[in-house]
Amino acid sequence: MDVSVIDPYPMPGPDLAVENRVDWTVDPARSALLVLNMQGFFLRPYARGTSPLEPLLANCSTLLETCRRLRVPVIHTVQPGTQAPGERGLLTDFWGKGLDDALEDAAIVDEVAPDAGGAVLPAWRYSAFFGSGLERQLRSLGCEQLVICGVYAHLGCVTTAVDAFSHNLEVFLPYDAVADFSAREHRAALAWAASCCAAVKPTAELVAQLLGASRAPGR
Repeated sequence: MDVSVIDPYPMPGPDLAVENRVDWTVDPARSALLVLNMQGFFLRPYARGTSPLEPLLANCSTLLETCRRLRVPVIHTVQPGTQAPGERGLLTDFWGKGLDDALEDAAIVDEVAPDAGGAVLPAWRYSAFFGSGLERQLRSLGCEQLVICGVYAHLGCVTTAVDAFSHNLEVFLPYDAVADFSAREHRAALAWAASCCAAVKPTAELVAQLLGASRAPGR
C-alpha cells in the first residue's frame, strides 16, 4: 500500500461520536505516556500546516510537556531503520522495506523529541509491547495506566492499546493526539478502542485530569 501522501482531513473534535464503556480518570501517580513512532518517515506523508498533522504535533507536545512537569514517565518508540528480513518479518509483505537509517527518516521530530533522560524503545511490530521490554519497564515504574499518542491510530495505537489492556493496564487514547491514513480509519480506530480496550478522550480533558490530580490534597 502506498502511503507516501496522506490527504489532509479534520482532526476529530467534540462532535466525535464514540461510546466509552469505561469512565476511567488518569492519575499522574499511576500512569505513563507512550509516544508512538513520531519519526520523520511516518509523518512526512502529511502536509505541513494542515490537519491532522498540526493538531497532532500540538496535542502530543502538550501531553509531553504536562507529563514532564508532573514527573510522569514518558516513553517513546521508534521503528528501527534498515531492518534485516528476519527482523522485519511479514511487515515487508504489507509495507515494503520500511525506513532506512537516514536521520530525516529515523529521528523523532523536534516537536516531541525525547529529553536527555527519556526512554526510547524499539517498535518491531504494530504493538509497542512486542519484543521491546515495555511491559517490564512499566511494571518497574509502578504504572497501572498508559496514555498512548502518536501514529498510526488503526495500527500501532490500537494494537498497543489492546495489548496494554491484556496486561491489565488502563488505557487512555486521546482522540486528537493520534492520526491515521484517513478520517474514516481514524474514527473507526477510536470507536473500536472505546468499545473494548480504552477510554477515548480529548487531550484537554486528560491534561486537566493530570493537573487536577497533582493539586489534590496529599499530593
